[in-house]
Parts: sequence; C-alpha cells; structure tokens
Amino acid sequence: MSIVFDRAVEYYDQTRAMPPERHRAMIDALVRETGMNKNSRALEIGIGTGRIGISVAEHVRRLFGIDLSVEMMNKLRLKLANTTLQIDISQANARNLPFANATFDVVYAVHVYHLVADWRSALLDARRVLKPGGKLVVSFHQRDENSPNQLLRNQMRAMANAYGIDTRRPGSQSEQELYAEIAKWDAQPRIVTTSAWQENETVAEILSEIDRQIFSETWMIPRATMDLIMPRLYAWAKEKYGDPAPPVPAHYATRWLIATKTI
Repeated sequence: MSIVFDRAVEYYDQTRAMPPERHRAMIDALVRETGMNKNSRALEIGIGTGRIGISVAEHVRRLFGIDLSVEMMNKLRLKLANTTLQIDISQANARNLPFANATFDVVYAVHVYHLVADWRSALLDARRVLKPGGKLVVSFHQRDENSPNQLLRNQMRAMANAYGIDTRRPGSQSEQELYAEIAKWDAQPRIVTTSAWQENETVAEILSEIDRQIFSETWMIPRATMDLIMPRLYAWAKEKYGDPAPPVPAHYATRWLIATKTI
C-alpha cells in the first residue's frame, strides 16, 4: 500500500521547506532542463500542499496535480485562493493516472516514488501520459551517509527490526533502482544537481524529530514500540556523539533525474 500523508498535513511545509535559494535553483533547473514554457502542459505526481507546484505553475500554460491525500490538497486550495494561479488537482493514485495517453509535455515528481507501491508500474504510467519528446523528471535528495541524520535513522531501523517491524517504505529503495528502471526506456537519462551544500546537524533535534515521528518511515512503528526504542537510541547517540553533542557537519545535494520519451 502506498503511503498517504494525511498525518503530516499540519507540519509538512515547515519540515520539508527548502531555503529560498535552493528552492529557486530547483525550479530554475526544472524549467531550463525540460524547456518548460507558457505553452506547456505539466503534471506533478504527489503535488501535496503545492510546495513545488505553486512555483512551477508560474512557468506553464496549465499545471495539473494528483495526490492521494485530500487533506494535503486542501492546504493547496487555501494557498491558491490568495493568488491568480490555476492548478487543476484531483485525488488519484500514481499507478493509475486519470489522463489520456500523450497529454503532457512534462511530468515530474518530488520525493514520491519511494512511497508508491508498485512504483515500476507508476513510472510506466507517467511515461504513458507523456507526449513523444516529453520529459519525465524525478527528484532525489542525497543525504551524507555518515551524517547524524542517516546514522541515527539507521540505528532506529535496526532497533525496529529487532521488534519485528520493517520500516522500509513500499516504493523504490534507492536512486539507483529508479535510474535503472527509467533507463529501460531512455538509455541515457541525465542527472542534474540543482544544489549542493554543507550544514551542521544537531543530534538532539534529529532525535526529537524521530521521537515525534516526523519522517514517513517512522510511521511504520507503533507508538508503544517507539517508546521502547527511543531510550536505546538516545543512549546510542550519547555514546556516539557525546552529551551534549556538538553540531556535526554533513553534506547534502538535491538532484533531478531527467528522461525523454522518444517514442
């Protein structure tokens, strides 16, 4: 079953927002690399609250968006009420897009396919609704493998596994998996880095986010089990990073994978 973000409605924009310069770089690269313009029809898969879509809508003739979460899209409707932008949104599953073949010039998805069950079929359906020559664009967020965020979440997963809980999300497990699948119909998909940066991570803040179950992978863990895991995770972090833990530098990047429908 695909993951629905109803439970994240109230905090999604605050926890997933990018600094303005990174957001602009992401949108600019999308527009530049796809040739998106005022004559284009585009589709965002997993449009949610419009965190990306509102900016994209300024560049195209018509933007459509689908999402499983009606609550997330209601947030988008509230945002659009204060603009002159028009985005056509509907509840739909990425595996069964409610559009005719060859409808769109650009189809894009931001951090979505790791959440989608039967994600390979979903990619094929995205290709189906693209016009010949159209672009499928998928975003990646590259996290430093040695960052506190990554290492703490690795430990959380291992601890959850010890209680018989698999925290893996139902979709693609890696950037490499997505790339390999898309390469079956575009032999040379391109990867474009939109931003790369270093930030100092705060161990206490990451632990708090895990405990509050902000990350979608934590939703697989029942609250009672999380209450058993957290004391062990705090103890692991104390041993690993000290108490109090100093800020730890980590490297990140955001990237677009861009494929072309040739036939």
